[in-house]
Amino acid sequence: MNIIIVGAGIGGLTLALCLLRHGLKVTVYERTHTLAEVGAGIQIGPNGAKVFEALGLLHELELVAFKPQAAEMRMGDDTGRVIFSLALGAQSQARYHAPYLAVHRADLQRILVQAIQHQAPDVIKLGYELKDLSQQDQRVTLTFTNEESITADIVIGADGVRSAVRKLLFNIEDGQFSGMAAWRMTVPSSRLPKNFVPPKATVWVGKDQHAVTYYVRGGQLVNLVGVVKQAHWPYDDWTCQGSKQDILQAYQDWHPIIKTVLEAGDDTEYYQWALRDLPPLEYWYKDHVCLLGDACHPMLPFMAQGAVMAIEDAWVLAQQLKATPNQPQRAFEHYQKLRKPRASKVQATSKRNGRLYHQHSGAGQLLFYSPLWLVSRVSPDFFAQQLDWLFAEDVTKY
Repeated sequence: MNIIIVGAGIGGLTLALCLLRHGLKVTVYERTHTLAEVGAGIQIGPNGAKVFEALGLLHELELVAFKPQAAEMRMGDDTGRVIFSLALGAQSQARYHAPYLAVHRADLQRILVQAIQHQAPDVIKLGYELKDLSQQDQRVTLTFTNEESITADIVIGADGVRSAVRKLLFNIEDGQFSGMAAWRMTVPSSRLPKNFVPPKATVWVGKDQHAVTYYVRGGQLVNLVGVVKQAHWPYDDWTCQGSKQDILQAYQDWHPIIKTVLEAGDDTEYYQWALRDLPPLEYWYKDHVCLLGDACHPMLPFMAQGAVMAIEDAWVLAQQLKATPNQPQRAFEHYQKLRKPRASKVQATSKRNGRLYHQHSGAGQLLFYSPLWLVSRVSPDFFAQQLDWLFAEDVTKY
């Protein structure tokens, strides 16, 4: 049984490692020529940490991560008023039997690559951009832009929100511009006053925009994401290098913490990307080809669960392929049945949170945020209860 994974992102690498540990033959084809230190921070909830614990990588991940003390929502204006706060840290560990981590994407990628190479040094092939895909006689043939062709028994498209596999399989494009664009950057903590940024995963909300701050790399870096509403995306690519002056202007009336972090960045550290929305797919697979992660359930980043959903997918799909290696369609059917309801719920909740974070008026803020402030005082455990369905899940027990 020969399995090919298209895409060496977090989901594809996690799947490769899971398959190798089941003794299955797998090769990962990645379009970029180097696995460089790209991206910024990602949050790994307890549900994702449980997968890494099962893979024996949790301790190594904790060494390069940061453990936020809480997840909170605050007003983005000068007051910085706390709307609600959800305890993490030791409370998360006790409640969900796993930590809540904030990690640099490149650090997580490095840990996964090293674990894969320890199992099988030649699994990852770089510089292979997918051009075409065909299925015949229970085999799948992939053709790359370098004109090389590869045949496999099973192909998994883990190639992200702009999935070429999804396009070739279902003729589904990249989704529509959501009317929101996001800035991302990391700033060394040494450029900021000591303990200036709260040691929490904080959502700062304001009129038609919000920002998120948290530490990564054990507190060495501050990760900041700023999301703003805009009518159009004027660039050809989804991502572009941004202007420091543009983001400073967008957040000129915001809390001093946000403005100071933005000021501390170098001109080369500002990137902006278009947030696109794609409705849930009816099917995640066709014959001997299946999708994983953002390729089949891309989601807006307002639940901090995009990477974790791909990690959960990887564990479940690997388990199903191990159970029925000679019946891939059966494995894919079970995988979709187990994963689609949960991933679709996270997609919908993420979209709803985007509306919550971006109230247009003071009246709207009062209407939506005042009840959150009140319930956090009356019932401190309320928000934890609302997230139990997400964080308490343990796909390694399926």
